[in-house]
Amino acid sequence: MVKIPTYTARTNVTDKTPSVESGIKVNPNTGIASALLPTVKQVDKFFVKKRDLAEKTEADKKIFEMKGELDKYVISEKENINEDNAINNFKLKYNTYVKDQLSSITNNRIKEKVTQGLDLEFGKYVYNLKKNSYAALENNATENINNDITSLSSKYATSTDVELKQIYKSEAEEKIRNFVKDFELPQNVLDKKLKALDKKFLTSDFQQFAGTPNGLEAIKFADNAYGGEKTLSNLEFSNAVVESYETAISEITVVGDENADFDKAQALIDELKDIERSNGFKINFGETAKKLDDLEQKIITEKIQHENRIDLINQGKELNEYITSQKSILRKSFTNDFGILGADDSPEKAVEAQKEYDTRMDKYLKLNPDASREEKIDYAGDLTNLLKDKYQDIDIEKFSTFNLERNKFELVSETKQITNSVKIYQEYTSNPRGFIEKSDNPEAAMEIIKGIESKAKLNGYVDEKGNGDVFAFYNRFIEIVENRNPE
Repeated sequence: MVKIPTYTARTNVTDKTPSVESGIKVNPNTGIASALLPTVKQVDKFFVKKRDLAEKTEADKKIFEMKGELDKYVISEKENINEDNAINNFKLKYNTYVKDQLSSITNNRIKEKVTQGLDLEFGKYVYNLKKNSYAALENNATENINNDITSLSSKYATSTDVELKQIYKSEAEEKIRNFVKDFELPQNVLDKKLKALDKKFLTSDFQQFAGTPNGLEAIKFADNAYGGEKTLSNLEFSNAVVESYETAISEITVVGDENADFDKAQALIDELKDIERSNGFKINFGETAKKLDDLEQKIITEKIQHENRIDLINQGKELNEYITSQKSILRKSFTNDFGILGADDSPEKAVEAQKEYDTRMDKYLKLNPDASREEKIDYAGDLTNLLKDKYQDIDIEKFSTFNLERNKFELVSETKQITNSVKIYQEYTSNPRGFIEKSDNPEAAMEIIKGIESKAKLNGYVDEKGNGDVFAFYNRFIEIVENRNPE
């Protein structure tokens, strides 16, 4: 049997690794060690400072990002006139947002810095919320009082009742005083607003009095009642009075209006030039004098234009009445007021003749805008006679009887005319665009085309769309001509 060797341990069993222990003892206060110790401390201090700076930078960056969102919450309450409600709304959003953002920060030192930074900003946010709420309240109150003043001013301007005007004025002044008191505004603000109100009412009086009987005296009286220069400077007075008279003059100098009165307008300008304030200031001076001269020249020019326009209007009325009478004469050539006068197709001829009359008359007036009234009337009368003859002679079924009444030359001439018209019509219908482009006189050609279509329709030859069937008409026309009595 193998014998296992045994050993007796000289020390206790341990899990410590063997170490080498120097027997050298170093005094930290002497030698090289003492020289290195400050450097080691300085290094430790640097690393701590660097860490703090990095954490501060990161915290500041986070605060900056969060402030961008928090600023939006402040802005969203900018128009809230209820201060407590605005602050509570902000706090609710603030707490929710800050809590969510802080939970994402793992470094407690950074989290603490962010918290401290936001605490400092919170007071600023509340201050801005209060300031914005007050500003919103003031703006709302200002808007309300402005609306009230505008309403009262309008009532004042349109009223002719002296007692009512005083009531409106007093009510407006009271509203201004209450506004200044509510917002604790200084006395100079109150004085400024009341003076502005007086200006508004005084200029309203000027607008109302200008152009009325005794309006000049009323303007002077109102100016004195409001304190003269205490309310309006000389320049303001001049501008307000001139503007009021310009308005009154413009209302009675509409060119072409039968109620226009340019003589009265001239009288108002003369009246305006004579206005003198109680302090001796005269309106007809300097720049204002030039403005009045320009206004007077404008009225003179417009008066001439007005008289010409009225003359044209009167001429136009006479011409229209004459044209209407001529159309009535033309209609009665074919049918009476009951639609009956001889042939069965007379009513239709009357309609077509009147349509052509309108078309040709309108075209004449457009092409001859400078023609005299007499020339236009002459044309209207000649056109009536021309169309009477034209539409009374277009019944082709009567060609067989024409042999006894019309000579051969007339018949041949009309046949050639109709044949030529049909050829032009055929060229047009085969290629309308090409026909127009190559035609030397497209308007004249279209007149021929419309004329032959009208003849076809008047003689009862129409297509499925109700338009004149030119080819059917022409075929029948040629048949009649060829079968006419040779004698």
